[in-house]
Amino acid sequence: MKGITFLAFRKTALRNSVRAIALSSLIALSAPAAASAQTSAADQEYLDSLYSFLQAQDNTAYGLAINEMRDEGNIWIAKTFCQSFERGASPADVYSVYMSAVMNAIGPGSGAAYEQATYALGLYSGSVMNLGSAYYCPQYQPQVEQALRSL
Repeated sequence: MKGITFLAFRKTALRNSVRAIALSSLIALSAPAAASAQTSAADQEYLDSLYSFLQAQDNTAYGLAINEMRDEGNIWIAKTFCQSFERGASPADVYSVYMSAVMNAIGPGSGAAYEQATYALGLYSGSVMNLGSAYYCPQYQPQVEQALRSL
């Protein structure tokens, strides 16, 4: 029972802190830009594509995008990825640094809940990078797709 309680606590703690972890890890990639209080038509198209894709792929990744990151966080991360590419960082490096920061912040773990969380984080991150580049910096889309295929 103690192990089950610990896993439930860890999963809840992970879910509740992912947004803060993701946002703080991106600070290392670029100077944070203020999230827009109002979404544009392009932002809404991006969000619709992101949410639709994640909902079809994985409930945990979809929940992360909807409940933890919310619209403004998802837009901000996608745009921040693009800013990193514009500054010369490769998509593979950006993804690696982002995932390393997030995984270091949640710490080591094991078991089904941890495996599901790491899968969802990877799926979420790759989806934001791929769809974000398609909407916000399409000139980097081929490099992003190539980098994500090699992971």
